[in-house]
Amino acid sequence: MTLARDGVGGARGVAVVFLEGEIDMQAEDRVVAEIETALVGPQRDIVVDLSRVPFLDSSGVRALLRGREAAQRRGVQLRVRNPHRIVEEVLRITGVAALFGMPDPG
Repeated sequence: MTLARDGVGGARGVAVVFLEGEIDMQAEDRVVAEIETALVGPQRDIVVDLSRVPFLDSSGVRALLRGREAAQRRGVQLRVRNPHRIVEEVLRITGVAALFGMPDPG
């Protein structure tokens, strides 16, 4: 898995965390650590970009939930964007999609 972080941008104060690769048990702690690192600063929102994540298991869901909890403790909203279809299905089936700002599919 590759992790990258974009700086806080614009007046909106959004930090973007780009994840790449499979998010499973081996990657869980690294994902949480990267989100927690992104929380240091003035941002009001964190967006986790999942466009390069082809696979997410229950450990990946747990990592995102842990990151969301850390963000909430700091008064920051954590959202996800651009999930692959299968990753989006995992988030919906587990009932957490709305927690990450994903709109109802219809």
